[in-house]
Amino acid sequence: MGTKSQTLHNIFPIILLLAAGLLIYSNSFGNQMFWDDNDGILNNVYIKDWHYWPKFFTENLIAGAGLISNYWRPMLLTVFSLEWHLWQNNVLGYHLVNTAFHILNAILLFLIFKICLKKKWPAFFLALIFLVHPLQTEAVTYVSGLADPLSVFFIFLGIFSYLQFLQKNKKVFYWLTLPCYILALMSKETAIIMPILMFLVEWLYKRGERFSLAEIIKKYGPFILLAAIYIILRLTVLNFQNTLNLYNEENLFTSRLDIRILTFLKTLPIYLGLIFYPVSLHMERTIEIPTSLADPLVLAGIAIALISLFLIVRFFRQRQEIAFGMLWFFVGLLPVSNIFVPISGLIYEHWLYLPLIGIFITAYYLMEKPIVQYQLEKLLLVVVIALVIFFSWRTILRNADWRDPITFYNQTLQYAPDSYRVWNNLGMAYDDNGQYLLAQRAYQTATSIDPANPIAYHNLGNLYFKLNRLDDAEKYFLEAIKRDQSFYYSYLSLAKIYLSTNNSVAAKNILQNYIDLNGPRADVLYLLSNIYENEQDFANAQKYLLEAQKLQLKIQE
Repeated sequence: MGTKSQTLHNIFPIILLLAAGLLIYSNSFGNQMFWDDNDGILNNVYIKDWHYWPKFFTENLIAGAGLISNYWRPMLLTVFSLEWHLWQNNVLGYHLVNTAFHILNAILLFLIFKICLKKKWPAFFLALIFLVHPLQTEAVTYVSGLADPLSVFFIFLGIFSYLQFLQKNKKVFYWLTLPCYILALMSKETAIIMPILMFLVEWLYKRGERFSLAEIIKKYGPFILLAAIYIILRLTVLNFQNTLNLYNEENLFTSRLDIRILTFLKTLPIYLGLIFYPVSLHMERTIEIPTSLADPLVLAGIAIALISLFLIVRFFRQRQEIAFGMLWFFVGLLPVSNIFVPISGLIYEHWLYLPLIGIFITAYYLMEKPIVQYQLEKLLLVVVIALVIFFSWRTILRNADWRDPITFYNQTLQYAPDSYRVWNNLGMAYDDNGQYLLAQRAYQTATSIDPANPIAYHNLGNLYFKLNRLDDAEKYFLEAIKRDQSFYYSYLSLAKIYLSTNNSVAAKNILQNYIDLNGPRADVLYLLSNIYENEQDFANAQKYLLEAQKLQLKIQE
């Protein structure tokens, strides 16, 4: 009887975490897929056919949609492919998987903190805050946000396995940690920091023990080697655009380290505000790049950095939990700090998915001593429960913003009214919903924000083509080509307009024009072949068909 009671006592926190995760994320299960879901899943031919599986490991994340990014995430594509083969575009399955990984991460975090903090209920409440915090919705509710929960799952699984090795001295657990690191790196680039987190956890677990250089090299050498191999690969054969500068251009921000450091400092007070008071959450966050110390947010960031450094130094040898929390936070932010590698944004909520819990560890252990001294344990419990309820409520509200694309984009525009991408995507959402006048206004707003971008012009062309306003459609497709002569979508659409009016000469000319300017492309060649076949010019039809097939085979190789 005692054994059963003890077992129930041990698994009770895990059951609570499972129930809490399902409860607060249940209102996100009916959402549609949108935003990057189109390129990563809906339009990605690679994930829909296992024949392309080797390409997951040799090409960029959205190559299957005919696009280029510098993200290499074969594990993420593998999971998306498994999901596609199980439930196609049924969004419920994707949300269940995202939520499942998030809950598993909270459970693993509880087990890790239970061991290294050596206290069960603080570990449970910290894991619960990680689970219910509304900042996590950008990584969990958003289908394409899976990269964060997936990579963190392998990080936490590896750390937990490493702790088992430290506890039981069984090398099998150590060797299990290495593939976890590899899988984490193949899920998201930010997992590069996993060995540092492992070291921090070991340092906290062993409290006060000294580490010899030989011991560190022996334990962490294989991880350092894996990290080095990964970096070399990303700089060479897996460098799809510009690994060391995701902006793919030189500007003030990318060329000056001091500006990037100032920018990171400026994000710190914003991040802390979001962690403790997570309201007005939204995508498309940005900040003005600071150029001097005079920026008030930079000064606030410097103060936060100095206070953090003081806490780390002051509590490095005693009450290490405080130093551990701050180190966890800053190590977690390191890959997205922009300091070493300029990346594709300045500030995002989902970048706090892993780091945020470090702040709560520090906050809890700063309060622990006076709470024990003045016997305020019950008050602490009330505060923690109130915090969990507040965070859960905010998460449920934030999930509602993601329920459909029109709601999501309109909510985002309240905070980012000058975002070209959001206006264009809102237009597409209205277009899909049959609200054509609203779609037209959204696209036109996008073109006024960024007149050089061809996409909204092309989407206006598609809208007018759908409404059979062919002259207007032609005008906007030509406008898109004027902005970008390599934008092949508009060439194909123009050809379809001309074919719909039986003007095959104009269709052939526009397609040939694309080839002359940009070189051959398989879908352009296939369409030319079809046109010639319909004209019963079988020699040219066969010529273009063979060229298209050769090009496609070359791509597949």
